[in-house]
This record gives sequence, structure tokens and C-alpha cells, in this order.
Amino acid sequence: MDSFQRLVKYVWPFRRQLLVSIMLGVVVAILWGANLSFAFPVIKVLLERKNLHDYVAEQIDHADEDVRAAETAVARHDKTVQELERASVPPTDPEYVKALQSRAEANESLADARSDHFQMQRLQAVVMPFVPQNEFQTLFWLLAIVLAATALKGFLVFLQEVLVGRIAERTVMAIRKDLFSKVLKMDYQFLSHQGTSGLMSRFTYDGEQLSQGIVLLGGRLIREPLKCLSCMFLALYINWRLTLLSIFFFPLLGLFLYKFGDLLKKASRRMMESMSQIYKVLEESFSGLKAIIAFNNQSRHEQQFSQQYEKYFNKAMKVVRIDAAAKPMLELLGLAAMFVAVFPGAYLVLRGKEHVYGIRLSSDVMSSAELATLYFVLVGMLDPCRKMSSGFSKLKKSAAALDRILMVIDRESQIVDPVAPKSTQRHCKSIRFEDVSFRYESKDAKAQRGLALEHVDLDVKFGEVIAIVGQNGCGKSTLVNLLPRFYDPENGQVLIDDTPLTELSLSDLRDQIGFVTQETMLFDDSIFENIRYGSPNATRTQVESAARRAHLLEIIQALPQGFDTVIGDKGKELSGGQRQRIALARAILKDPAILILDEATSAADAESESLIHETLNSFVKGRTTFLISHTISNSLLKFVTRIVVMERGHVIASGTHDQLLETCLVYKRLYNSPARVIGKVA
Repeated sequence: MDSFQRLVKYVWPFRRQLLVSIMLGVVVAILWGANLSFAFPVIKVLLERKNLHDYVAEQIDHADEDVRAAETAVARHDKTVQELERASVPPTDPEYVKALQSRAEANESLADARSDHFQMQRLQAVVMPFVPQNEFQTLFWLLAIVLAATALKGFLVFLQEVLVGRIAERTVMAIRKDLFSKVLKMDYQFLSHQGTSGLMSRFTYDGEQLSQGIVLLGGRLIREPLKCLSCMFLALYINWRLTLLSIFFFPLLGLFLYKFGDLLKKASRRMMESMSQIYKVLEESFSGLKAIIAFNNQSRHEQQFSQQYEKYFNKAMKVVRIDAAAKPMLELLGLAAMFVAVFPGAYLVLRGKEHVYGIRLSSDVMSSAELATLYFVLVGMLDPCRKMSSGFSKLKKSAAALDRILMVIDRESQIVDPVAPKSTQRHCKSIRFEDVSFRYESKDAKAQRGLALEHVDLDVKFGEVIAIVGQNGCGKSTLVNLLPRFYDPENGQVLIDDTPLTELSLSDLRDQIGFVTQETMLFDDSIFENIRYGSPNATRTQVESAARRAHLLEIIQALPQGFDTVIGDKGKELSGGQRQRIALARAILKDPAILILDEATSAADAESESLIHETLNSFVKGRTTFLISHTISNSLLKFVTRIVVMERGHVIASGTHDQLLETCLVYKRLYNSPARVIGKVA
């Protein structure tokens, strides 16, 4: 319920449409009750073969008799009370109290009799002139009215469903926009834990489940309770005493729905988490299709998919079993509620009585038509209850989906702007890592990883070109990822120009940083838009200049649409080296004060790498550059001012190329590795 209370914020802009939906539901409920009320005249005409005019006239005569009898009874009891008062009988005397109670009951009976008499006279004056005398014609028009009312009811239900469907889609769209906005602002560590599959599951599967719940809330769960209420009021009018016997089952029904809903919500949440794992398998398989085909490993991924789907199937079947068990139980409770009203009613009709074991259950002897109508009305109450129970499982699934979505929206990012950020100028002094330690969080606390960085100290002066080298997993990328605050260190701090990063505005900080990564991220857009991705206000002349400096212009000019060529998803229409040159052009256009190159030439051929290094040789001037590489080639040594060697999260050496060859065995081994030979040729 708390989740759906949060949903009000998103539904509130559509409150007017929701109000119209409620009004349509009220009209549908009235038509539903009216259709059931026609059972009484139909039974009179069809089964008892009575002319409705004669029936109304008989009822008026009967009401006259009841009024006279009630007036006589009131007069008699008045006389008894007056005699007792003249005899000075104390007010507390049992005989006097009984006389007062009898007079009150007689007055109540007189009021009921006069009300019935008035209603029958009004019915005769207002309605009966339009009712045919012929029984067959009467039956025809009764059925025609029921058919017309049913058609109108169906049309109104259609309007309500369309209106609510529109509200649901608009609401889910607003929630998805908020979710997307929050995801873009979240810290990278949380997003990597969730993974693309977990986030996509919330946007797609969970969003669809939520949409179904909103449709239920705004449509069926408005309409069906109103239908139930209309039937209940009609049943109370026919015989309020017997109807109250049925209503006593409602608390039991509510308790059952509460317990059942709690089980269903938990099971639904586990089912959705399992669906996220299916999305993960699909994502990995589709993104790695080339490797799957090359290694002829289709059967392995089919097995993974089958295993995850089997887990999902088992959890989904638990939801199905809970739902399936609930439906017959709810139906049984509904029938029991109807039984406790109809069975005593049948006794009253068959015996021609008003009491059962001294308990008055009817103001007058019930006719078979009244009992049959009461039965139809109670069945009319049962049908909305059945429909609500069938929608209850979907509602709980929606609640579980909303919980999962709100979990992301409500989560606070670990990387936040300071309350009062310091004003910043373009970086011009130094970058310092002071006693920095960092550990990647693990989803499973039992499988907590060790420190990726441990007590790292590094001082970099403005304008230096720092090459960070080391084996895989030594912490090179982790170290530079602290600069744009993808992560914050567990201990220690990073400072730019003597100001801690945590005291700077995130936007100001990141505006000063240019990033070229090993996995070049390009978008399914034109080359022009991809180059100016970090500088959206750049002119075409500036974009062309950046492309020329990145040695990209000849490649672009050879394409059919030139700069307007769309490069496909993740730049799949280009080679690895071409993609990295576009990423370099993007960084050049941004003109950052801090440049980070994380294996920026890993996908480039020897010629492309040489051209990129030639560009960097001039571009790194006037900015601080961090260059991450497994090895160092001769073309890099032309502009690298210092080399930092890392191993197992520590900085183990720092110096020039010649110094490290003499003093650092790790660097000497990396420099003389087979990959170094390839770099030497480049």
C-alpha cells in the first residue's frame, strides 16, 4: 500500500481523467444493479404469469390493509399505555416498559406500511402508464430495456478502459522518465552492480506489470466495488436482515486477501528478480554473438538460458499456485456468504413465516419472486468479488514491480555534489593522490573483494604526461577513474590544484576532463554528432578541425555522407582504429585541462597507433595527461614525461624510462615483453 501511495504523485496530473473514470464506474454500477432488479418483474410475468398492473393494484390493496392494521395496532397500544399512565404505573415497571416497546414497534410497522403504500401509488402513477397490459409485450420490453442497458454499460466500460489505459501509459512513462533520470545520476558502482539486464528489466518487464496494475486500479478496481455496492444496497432494500448475514463474511474475506496478497507479493518479487537474470543471459549472448559463433559454443548459451528459465519457471509457478489456490477459496467464501442469506430466506418462503427460531428475518412474508430476486442480487455481488480476486494477483505483481522501480529511484547516489561547491578555474597547478585506498563493493558480503588500491600516493604537476603501466588488475584504470569521480576512495583523498574533488561541483570537475577509453563508446548517430558529443555547441568548422588533428578527415571524406554518415550501434560500421580516432577527436574538440587515455590505442593497427601518438605529441601540451598502457612503445616515449609502475594496487616505482630500466625489474619485464616488440615495430 505504501508503494501505491507513492504512485499518487505520478497519477495526480491525470486526476480529472481519473474522476471521469470514477463517474463512469458509478454509472456502470447503477446499470448493473438496475439490470439485476429487472429479475423481479420478469419472474412475476414469466413464472407466476401475473400482469404487472394487477400486481401493483394488489400491492396497493395489500398496503392499504397493512396501513389500517398498523393504525389499529397503534391505537390499541396507545390505549394500553394511557390506561397504565392513568393507573400511575411507575415508568420502570416491566409491564409499562413492554407496552412502550410494543407501541414503538407498532409505529415502526405503520411507518413501513405507509412508505410501501406511497411507493406503490407512485409506481402506479409514474411507471405503470408506460407498461403494456399484455404480459408478452411486457416481457419483451423488459428484456429490451435490459439489453439496451447492457449495451450502454458495455460502451461505458469501453470508454473507461480506454481512458484508464491512457492514464496508465502516461503514468508509467513519467515513472520511466524519473527512473532514467535517476539512473543517469547514480554512482557508477551501483549501476555496475545492477547491470544492464537488471536496469532493462525494470524499464520493460516491471514497467509493463506496473501498467497492468494501474489499469486495474483505475478501471476494474473502481468499477467492480461500485457494482458490488449497488447490489448490496439493492439487497438491503429487498431484505436488510438477510443481507446483513452475508456481510458478516466480509471481515473474513478481507483477512484472507491480506494474507494471500502478502505471499503473492513476495513470490512476484522473486519472480521478477529471476526475470532480470534471463535478461542478463540474453544481453551477454546477443552482445557476444561473434564469439559464440566463432567458438561454436551455441549449446553452452542455450543451456544457460534453459537453466535460468527453469528457475524463472519455478518461481512463476509458485505465483500461479498461490493465485490458483486463492480463486476457489474466494469463490467458496462468496458462496458461503450467499448461502447464509438464501437458505433462511427459502425457509421463510416455504413456511410462510417472518421468523426463524424467534429471530425476525423479514418485515413481511417473502414471496418466491422476492427470494429469487435476492438470490440474483447476491450473485451479482459475487461476480464483482470474483473479478476483483482475479485482478488482485495482478495488483500484487504490480506492487512488487513498483517496489523494485522505487528502490532505484529512492536510492541516494554515493557520488554527490557538495552543499556549497568551491568555485573552480581551469586546472593549472597539480593533481595529488594522498594515501588513497579503494575497494570495489560486492553484491555478496561473503565474497567481498580485497583492496584495488592500497595507500597510493602520487603527485602530478600540471602539464606532465604520466604513463601508468602494469599488468592487468594492478589498479591502473581504477586510479584514473577516481579523477572524474566515477568512484570515491575508501580512504584518503584526491586533490586538483590543492582542492579535494569532493568540494568541487561534479559538472565543473567533469567539464575539465577528456576521456578516451579502451572500449570506445560511440552512439548510433552521425560522425559529426559523435565528435561533438562532449561539446554540443561546437561549430562544424571546429568539428572538422578536431577531426583533422585526429587524422580522421581522409577517412570521413571517403564515406558517402561524410560527416553525416550514421555509424550504427556502438559504431559497428567502423573499424576499431577508426572508432578510437573519433573518440580522440571528441576529446580534442572538448579541449580538456586533464586528458585520460585508458588503452586508447588497443584496437588500432600499427599505422593508426602511430598517427594517434603523433596527434597526442602536440595535443598533450598545456594539459595534464594520464596514459594507461600495458607496455610503452618508442612513439609514446617521445612525449611521456614520467612513467608510474603499479602492481597489486600499489605504486611501486616512478621515474623516467631510463631510470626505471635500471631500478625497476617489473618495468624492465613489461618493456621487454612480446607485446613490447609489436609496439616497437609500430
